[in-house]
Amino acid sequence: MKEVQGKVAFITGAASGIGLGLAQAFLEAGMKVVLADVRRAALEAAAAGLGPAAGRYHLMEVDVTDRARMARAADEVVEVFGKVHVLCNNAGVSGVSPMHEAGYEEWDWVLGVNLFGLINGVKSFLPKLRAHGEWAHILNTSSMAGLIPMPAPGGIYATSKFAARGFSESLRIALAGSGVGVSVLCPGLVKTGMMQTGAELSPVPADADGPSPFGAGVNMLDAGVEPIVIGRRALQGISANEAYILTHGEFRDELAEVFEEILDAFPPAPGPEAAARLAMENGRRQAVAAAKASLKQAS
Repeated sequence: MKEVQGKVAFITGAASGIGLGLAQAFLEAGMKVVLADVRRAALEAAAAGLGPAAGRYHLMEVDVTDRARMARAADEVVEVFGKVHVLCNNAGVSGVSPMHEAGYEEWDWVLGVNLFGLINGVKSFLPKLRAHGEWAHILNTSSMAGLIPMPAPGGIYATSKFAARGFSESLRIALAGSGVGVSVLCPGLVKTGMMQTGAELSPVPADADGPSPFGAGVNMLDAGVEPIVIGRRALQGISANEAYILTHGEFRDELAEVFEEILDAFPPAPGPEAAARLAMENGRRQAVAAAKASLKQAS
């Protein structure tokens, strides 16, 4: 477990929902936090409820799709707090259209925030995370929708979150031994206004009478887990350098069914004709196993 008191975290999408829950949990643990969001007024409203944390947080208006702004944000964090130890790529939006009907503009917007926002964060902040030589960590917020499919209109969102999961898993292996850990956070329903905010920010108009991926009558603000609970669980996972930070036990059986369906789709074990393929794959497997072994030793 890593000591987090006094460490510095940068959190995107921090004005509400999971991002604000992360900020609250980090401040509660004695960390310093930069809350970044594209909505300045929402940031200021959130800050009013942070309690006795004066001097330990800083607000920053940032659009994660703006690469130049993200680079300046990384510099600003160091100017304000001296170092940055934890990058939380959390900003996310949901699409408003069924994926088979959505236009390019909506696809570009959701993937721009939910996937390229992560990439932009890593490109901007990784040099800062490595510069001080202390432990550092990247937390990428995916979703249970990055592990299981979503009905309409959640297809674009699920696509982006599957990509976020793959990005995180591969980045974790790539950075093994570097002193920078990587975790992917996959929550289920949380008390957030993400769908409402997404509809407000969306470049295309939302259909107020359109279908919900959660079924009729389900409101995330009523049914979801409190964001600070997710924040505390995330902090635990970051401190232990967990690969997957899962928060909703009700998905275990459903996810097992998904994996079982995948396993059942494989053909029988390959015969001698596959020797050359297996030799190549064994090299990859050994490289991944070595990376995972170094991660286990460092945790």
